[in-house]
Amino acid sequence: MKFAIKAAVVASGIAMLFGTANMVGATSANNSAQVVTAKAPAADQKAVEAAKKELSEKMLPSKNTGDMYLLYVADKNLNGGSEFLYYLDMFQSTSYEDYLNQAAKLQGPVLQKPEGLSEGYKFVKGNIQPPIATNRAEYQKEVKAEAEAQGKGVYYKKFDWKEMGEVNLAFANGKDNLQMQVSHKIDKNKPNGGYSYRTADEFDAELAKKHPEWVRNVLSWSDEDHVYNITTNPGNPLTKEDLIKFAETVVKK
Repeated sequence: MKFAIKAAVVASGIAMLFGTANMVGATSANNSAQVVTAKAPAADQKAVEAAKKELSEKMLPSKNTGDMYLLYVADKNLNGGSEFLYYLDMFQSTSYEDYLNQAAKLQGPVLQKPEGLSEGYKFVKGNIQPPIATNRAEYQKEVKAEAEAQGKGVYYKKFDWKEMGEVNLAFANGKDNLQMQVSHKIDKNKPNGGYSYRTADEFDAELAKKHPEWVRNVLSWSDEDHVYNITTNPGNPLTKEDLIKFAETVVKK
């Protein structure tokens, strides 16, 4: 899953996150900021393309390092209308044990296989993403300040992170599947929510036609800091009551 994302990170449902990759891999272990152009503070297309090439090379092959870089371009017209572009290699797992080992190294709630979930459901994949949504302004302010202090129009920097920004897990049992997500609560003024359930049949018909992969049965709830979702595919025999029981055991804090 090697893609670049712009600074405007949109909180998406778990079906979107598993169906549409929005991150790039980054494998460099260099912690220092990298200056792409040193001749003039103004950005130019050549310097921007050189920066993107360097970052793309750092990400191949992906080593599942969790490395994250933020590229700053003073002239946003040279970067598709944005001053910033993120490159990252999120932690991805195809083994439940590997996922738990990685999650244990980071701060934040850990999702785990719900108690009572049929033995037929096997772990398929999982990913852990950095806390971009909650730290976006801080990251951008820091990299832009360093670039301007050095008079650079194109500049990128690696950011280390120890707190989980978003976690996604998927389990499958034949044609049926169950997915789970936890992400940071952006609107802290919004009260904690009880369980909210929406069936696949309730999705807008036009949206379902355009993005059938988004159409799922969804159980959502929140606490002071995080929002949680458990979703199943249309036609899955698991009920709302089943998902609520799972919700009571799925979060390990």
